[in-house]
Amino acid sequence: MITTVLIDIDNTLLDFNKCSRKAMIDACTAANIEFTENMVSTFHKINDTLWIKIESGSLTRDELHKVRWNMIFKEMGIDGDGIKFENDFVSGIYESHEPVDGARELLCYLSQKYTICAASNGSYDQQLHRLTKARMIEYFSHLFVSEKIGFAKPSNLFFEKCLEQLKNVDKSEIILIGDSLTADIEGGRNFGIKTCWYNHNVKPVNGKEADYTVNLLSEIKNIL
Repeated sequence: MITTVLIDIDNTLLDFNKCSRKAMIDACTAANIEFTENMVSTFHKINDTLWIKIESGSLTRDELHKVRWNMIFKEMGIDGDGIKFENDFVSGIYESHEPVDGARELLCYLSQKYTICAASNGSYDQQLHRLTKARMIEYFSHLFVSEKIGFAKPSNLFFEKCLEQLKNVDKSEIILIGDSLTADIEGGRNFGIKTCWYNHNVKPVNGKEADYTVNLLSEIKNIL
């Protein structure tokens, strides 16, 4: 019987794609750099690569902030201060809180039946601020964020620390909802908890990714 829901934040509850695009545009304006759609695709390619390294433990979040936009500028042939741009970009992300369609409605529904906990690899203050601005924070009993936990998803140690704080909750009572096949689904599966993959990009599935797969958050109501 499920009693506790762990749920990812970026691209599960808050639309990181929209949030990052807006932060990019604003940072470009501040730096007098022309914004192009190619910048968006280049950002996601490099950012995804760097976050995979963070998940594996071979890169820290601080190191990411030092190299991310310099790498993007180098690939795009842009002459700019990547560190300054990164600071402006992160400031934009900090204030961003564009919800995924149906996110607030889902939290309202789940909160009537389960204990809800955020499970994120982001910055604690940033995620707390964004969830507060999005009027979602009231639904959470815990914010499990890697910066505070000391370990990142998909490490078993991240989930072990979550379990310690939940107290008297068995693994069989937990389900993790998230969009990342590595950090969320593989991490949850390896730890031995149920998983629900939010496949918002509607990627092909083979049925082995997660216990459940949904393309819309509203579909979770059919599961829980």
